[in-house]
Amino acid sequence: MKIKSSYLLSLGLLFFSCHHSQPVNLDSWIGNYEYEEEPVKANAGYAMVMEWSLSIEKQNDTCNGIVEINGQQTYIKLQAAISGDTNTIAVTYKNTIEGGNENFRNGDTLFLLSKKGDALVTKWKLLEPGLSPAHEKECNCFIPSRRHS
Repeated sequence: MKIKSSYLLSLGLLFFSCHHSQPVNLDSWIGNYEYEEEPVKANAGYAMVMEWSLSIEKQNDTCNGIVEINGQQTYIKLQAAISGDTNTIAVTYKNTIEGGNENFRNGDTLFLLSKKGDALVTKWKLLEPGLSPAHEKECNCFIPSRRHS
């Protein structure tokens, strides 16, 4: 009987700990971020530019984001899920709102953002800068937006 009692106690504690764990607080990530790719000179002599924005908001204890990429013959607007912790978040694909012809699937990781001191480090995954084929896989790309929404 002791084995059964300790087994039931263990199951009860496991159930209690799983159902009473605290959700991760991502409030420090809520806001708007921007990134401008380094301009590239086109064959015609003009500078090609690409601007990115990431807007993160909280709805019903869930953080979601909108990723917009606007530039040289490009416009993409995606809805993303935001998950992680106070130091690092994953921006994962939910659906395409407008533009784009990428073949992302729900849950694909687009990129990661990590806080390193005052800098935000971006680690590119399935969604990467498009102007330069020789971009870095990790950079201090995104910054808090200077624009007012």
